[in-house]
Amino acid sequence: MKQFRNHKIKLAMVCNSSNPDLVEYFKCKIKAIERAGISGQTIVLINRFIKTDDSLRCYISSYTNKAFLDKFTIIDFFVSFYIFAVLLRSHVKIIHFTTAHISNLFLAVPLKCFGTELIFTIHDLEPHPDSKSFFIRIYNYVVINLLADRIISFSRGAITKQKHKDIFMYVPLCGFEVKINKPKSGKYVLFFGRMEKYKGLNHLLCLIEEIVRLRLDMNFVIAGKGNIDNIERFRKHTNVRIINRFVKDDEVFDLFAGASFTILPYDSATQSGVILLSYAHATPVIVYNIGCLNEYVVNGKTGYIVGYKDNNAIVDILKTTNEDKIRELSAGAIQLFQDRYSTAPCERYYAEMYKKLILQ
Repeated sequence: MKQFRNHKIKLAMVCNSSNPDLVEYFKCKIKAIERAGISGQTIVLINRFIKTDDSLRCYISSYTNKAFLDKFTIIDFFVSFYIFAVLLRSHVKIIHFTTAHISNLFLAVPLKCFGTELIFTIHDLEPHPDSKSFFIRIYNYVVINLLADRIISFSRGAITKQKHKDIFMYVPLCGFEVKINKPKSGKYVLFFGRMEKYKGLNHLLCLIEEIVRLRLDMNFVIAGKGNIDNIERFRKHTNVRIINRFVKDDEVFDLFAGASFTILPYDSATQSGVILLSYAHATPVIVYNIGCLNEYVVNGKTGYIVGYKDNNAIVDILKTTNEDKIRELSAGAIQLFQDRYSTAPCERYYAEMYKKLILQ
């Protein structure tokens, strides 16, 4: 890694997470810095597992594998003293914490005392009801009420519910690469992602059982790592294929290539990377109208939005949507993705934002 050069730096970007999806999102923002022409005024702070362009000034700021407390967190705490000294010496004006991570707080608290402008990206202003929700709620409270000068959120609707609306900026979730750029149809409905309770697998089971009861010729693929409640009830249906493990990148491509729709029957959501991953693979979506998922779907153009738990509406969609319509939806998903959510618009959004902040 290149050594620090002794002149003023205006922006520091931080990705203390090692989550692969969040790392890709972070790298898109690095490209935005280059696009804005401010690479020479930027320091990048990264998790030890992230590899970046050597032309950037990079420092390892985190050694942990988890966002909230593991055996390496104490190392992060002591490393933060060194990083804090680097940032002070370089007269950093703004620091952007791009992912939620406990190690962010080790830097943010002392920097706040020295007048550094703190920007935080909060992916879920309303945490999902999973094992991490308690820690995320505490983290969000501390960031929103005590530390942040500005907060980036991916959901307009979630911002309207906040008390301190004036510190929020909206930028859509984006930065995925195009995988399939030709309209397609598909042979099955895909449920993809980590198997968490809030993702509504129980609703999906009810939908599948209704389709079986009606003797409709529709197939489903459920793919992802985690615990699947009532897995034996899923397995007894011949129209259901289950891949209950981590899915490799080449398998992900094949799964989406064969899907007519991706289904998100969630109980809770702000936004979802699964929607954008689907669009990246030219696959329309079917979502419950929950949280802010509707902000990422153009009903009838890139997929369908149905009422919460309205499986009858989903049955009607699957019964009446022919291959030509699926291809039309697929084309709509491609266009929307390329216009708003792919790497190019993501770089543009952040390049404009960083340039504006630095020029203030």
